[in-house]
Amino acid sequence: MMSAAHEVGQGAADRRIEEMRLAAALRRGFRHAQVLMAHSLAEYDLSALSYHLLLEVGAAGPDGLVQGDLADLLQCPDARASTLVRDMGERCLIRTVRSTPDRRVVRIHSTPRGMRLTQEALHRQREALMSLSAYAGLPSVTSLLQAALRLYLGVDVSLDGVVARVVGAPRVTDGGSSTPA
Repeated sequence: MMSAAHEVGQGAADRRIEEMRLAAALRRGFRHAQVLMAHSLAEYDLSALSYHLLLEVGAAGPDGLVQGDLADLLQCPDARASTLVRDMGERCLIRTVRSTPDRRVVRIHSTPRGMRLTQEALHRQREALMSLSAYAGLPSVTSLLQAALRLYLGVDVSLDGVVARVVGAPRVTDGGSSTPA
């Protein structure tokens, strides 16, 4: 017969193993998603960083984006951002304009061609990620996201978790006081 202390220790070990299994599945799913996204971007001759640049510039809207802010948004060195801007400009996906009041400031704008390519790549990536659930050995994308939130942030967004929070939450009465549910 097992002692109570051994059973508690075994339960903790089982939880650690289950946590490792979950983390391994999440990492496997994340890695597979990266591969799918890289392949879908390659169809448009885009790297992950050049695609990110196009997304940031497109998200800036008609005002464009100051080139000096781009490296921060892309989390890359200024020289790398500058090279990407030049390359994307040569492909007519973006255009650069010097600011009227201060000619040292360069604003980056998406071109119509750049917007079309970015939209196509965005939709292609979405399609690729939707196929992730068909990958053998991985739970659905929803399950992966729920598991990641639970494992890394301690947040339960499953229907069971939501129901438990709502059922267990105090109800507010008309007078403003709360009563247990």
